Amino acid sequence: MRRSFTTDFLLRPLEPRAPGLQLATPREAAVLIAVLDKPEPSILLTRRTSTLRHHGGQVALPGGRVDATDPDHAAAALREAWEEVGLPPSEVQPLGRLNPYHTVSRYRITPVVGLAPADFPWQLSTEEVDAVFEVPLSVVLDLNAYQVLTIPRLGQSHDVYFLPWNGWLIWGATAAIFQDLALHLR
Repeated sequence: MRRSFTTDFLLRPLEPRAPGLQLATPREAAVLIAVLDKPEPSILLTRRTSTLRHHGGQVALPGGRVDATDPDHAAAALREAWEEVGLPPSEVQPLGRLNPYHTVSRYRITPVVGLAPADFPWQLSTEEVDAVFEVPLSVVLDLNAYQVLTIPRLGQSHDVYFLPWNGWLIWGATAAIFQDLALHLR
């Protein structure tokens, strides 16, 4: 698996995406799309604890704000994955990044794609994450699996993406980032 996904991802030029929502002075964030290296590749997802002040109980990619001490977005995504699920940065082979995704909550999220070991024993930060699961890469890459709902917010129309899978509802920024990955690799 390592060769095919890595080659496919790295050899495709990043196509600009429509900018979508852009608000003044966005806060920088980064997430890790950890592609688990196994015969049937999958992507690691978390469910945030319901006690969190923002986005509690939601399905998310490991990630968060870019700190002043982070040299770049990749370092921030790897640091956050280490803090949230115990994935050592040295175990992840960074492959690149996707276009930033702008949220209505004034974040500009940079998705970092990396190849991670499939057999790592996850160690959850119980203050941030209450579950870890995997979604098959084949599901993420199936553009027909996505649903979209257009909603009005802040005087504009916004597309909200949904990807239901095996009892989990992947939606919002995470689903939009997944759809961008699928478009990148099609």
